[in-house]
Amino acid sequence: MQLWSFTAWRASLNTLAGGWSGEGSRLQAWRKVCLIVTFVLLTTILFRPHLMLPNRVYDWYFVVDITQSMNVPDYQVAGKSVSRLQIAKQSIRKTLSALPCGSRVALGMFTERNVVNVVEPVEVCAHFAALDQTVASMDWRMAWAADSFIAHGLYNALEQAPELGKQIRVMFFTDGQQAPPANPKYMPSYAGKPGDVQGYLVGMGKPVASKIPKLDEKNAVSGYWEQEEVQRFGNFGMAETLSVLAMEQGQHDRNAGHGPGTDLLNNAHLSALDEQNLQRLANTTGLNYVRLEQSAQSSSWATGLGMTAWRWADTDLRPWLAVPAIVCWLLYLLLTFSGSRWVKWLARRWSGIRLRSH
Repeated sequence: MQLWSFTAWRASLNTLAGGWSGEGSRLQAWRKVCLIVTFVLLTTILFRPHLMLPNRVYDWYFVVDITQSMNVPDYQVAGKSVSRLQIAKQSIRKTLSALPCGSRVALGMFTERNVVNVVEPVEVCAHFAALDQTVASMDWRMAWAADSFIAHGLYNALEQAPELGKQIRVMFFTDGQQAPPANPKYMPSYAGKPGDVQGYLVGMGKPVASKIPKLDEKNAVSGYWEQEEVQRFGNFGMAETLSVLAMEQGQHDRNAGHGPGTDLLNNAHLSALDEQNLQRLANTTGLNYVRLEQSAQSSSWATGLGMTAWRWADTDLRPWLAVPAIVCWLLYLLLTFSGSRWVKWLARRWSGIRLRSH
C-alpha cells in the first residue's frame, strides 16, 4: 500500500513538472472546470441552501427550580461565588448552543407543587434568541409561592412531557430541598411508569449546608433566613385525617400543626444538595440522577446517544458544499502553478528519496 501511494504521488508530481507535454489544452480545460465548479458552489452557499434530511436531533423540556434555596451562592466561577440558579441558567444556555438544528426545546419553572410551562416546544435554531432570552430572564421573583415540594413538581413535569411531544425528554434542575420539610405521610406517589419519560434529574449545589439569603427587589442580599422564621412558617402543612375518636378527644385538624415536627425543622433555614432525596426520586421515575459541578456538563448529557430523536429536519447544506468548493479551489491552484519551480523541485526531491530507499 505504501509503495503504491509513493509511486502514485511521484507520478503525479512528474506529470505536473513536465507541464503535461502535448496536452496544454487539456490542462486549461481542467483549470476552467475547477474554477467554474468553485464559483457555482460558492454562489450557492450565499443563498443559504437548506434541505429536509433525516437528522439526529434532540427534544428537551428544561425545568428550573426558582425557589429561594436556589439563590444560595455555593458555586465558584473565576473566583466568584455564583448562585445555583445562575449556574442552572448558564447550563441551559450552553446546551441550547450545543443542540443541532431541528431539535426542539420547551421551558418550565418550578415552585411550590407545580411546574409552569412558559415556552412550548419550538425549533432551537429558528427561535434561539427567544429561548436564550427567556432562560436569562428566569428569576426567583417569578415564584408564585414560597413552598418547595420537589416530588410534586417533578411528577407534574413528567405528566406534562407527553403532552409536549412523544420524544420529549425532561431535564429538571433543583437542589432537592423540601421547604418546609416534607412529612413522609403526605409524599405523593408517582402515577406513571418508571422510564416512560427519559431524562435527567440534575442536582444543584454542594452537600455542605449554607445559609439561604434574602434578596431585595434589586437582587441584593438583605439578610438570611433564620431558624425561628422557618419554624413559624413550616409548622403548617397538609392536614392529617384523624379518626372520629381522635376528633372527639379534641384533636381537631383546624387547631393543630400538621408539619413534620420541630426536630426536622432545626436546620431548615440552611440549604444543601439533598442527594438522598433526588436519588430516591430518580429511582422512582426512571430518570438519571446527575450532579452538576460545571455548567458545561449538561450539554454532553443533553446530546448523549440515549437521548437521540431521529427526525426529518431542515438541514443547512452550506458545510456540505464548502468542502468540495475548497477542494476544487486547491486543485485549480495546483493546476495553475504546475509548471513552477517549486513543483519541479518537489518532484525531484520525491524521486531522490525513492532512489535512496532502494
